[in-house]
Amino acid sequence: MDLARGVDVCAEYGVALAVEDFVPCVLALSALVILAQAVRRRVPAAYPVALIGGLVVSAGGFGKATWKLLVATGCWEHPWLEALLFPCLAFGFSAVAWAVLSAVKGREVAPLWFVLFPLAAGVGAAWMSISAGEYTNWPLLIAAAVGATFLGVTLAATAFRAGKASVGVLFVVYTLGTNILPPLAAQPEQSAELQWAEQLTNSAVQLCFLLGALWLREHMTSKAAAEAAAKTGVPA
Repeated sequence: MDLARGVDVCAEYGVALAVEDFVPCVLALSALVILAQAVRRRVPAAYPVALIGGLVVSAGGFGKATWKLLVATGCWEHPWLEALLFPCLAFGFSAVAWAVLSAVKGREVAPLWFVLFPLAAGVGAAWMSISAGEYTNWPLLIAAAVGATFLGVTLAATAFRAGKASVGVLFVVYTLGTNILPPLAAQPEQSAELQWAEQLTNSAVQLCFLLGALWLREHMTSKAAAEAAAKTGVPA
């Protein structure tokens, strides 16, 4: 049974659909690694946080995709793989958001709220799960949505301020997609056609994220070079 929807997942997912679910995971992982590289260009001390945060986010996505593939190929149900998703997204996105904001500002920003918010969501989810006697993840879902939205808005604002409206639009699409697609995917009794539409849309959203991340890496490289030149008096 799907933890979030209470449906028979063994009868719901086809193998091809489950395999395609790895595509947005690969695209997102690539984008997050590139974001970490962008952070390292300008604020090297924030790079480990950006990289670990990105890997944690990706672990949640690949866990969910692996769970889906297992139930599609042999109805091997391992709910813990699915349950990893929102804890990983909540903590991972918060870490990446902090690191990217630090890179945008050119210095390490105060990390307090980026730590406390997902931690409070995790404590809340644990308390509600114990009280209800069943797994409850919606506080972590909210924390994940807030972290991803903060990240997307920060990236979009950075692109627009740099005069790259086309890149800003990519990040706007990514931000909207990360907020709209999960609730749609959580709806019960979806047709195969609708699920394909959702997953292909998710792949397109993550491709936008990847393309935007490539620009950000170059942008942060240029900013870091200009700052280094200003300090040394040597033109970049």
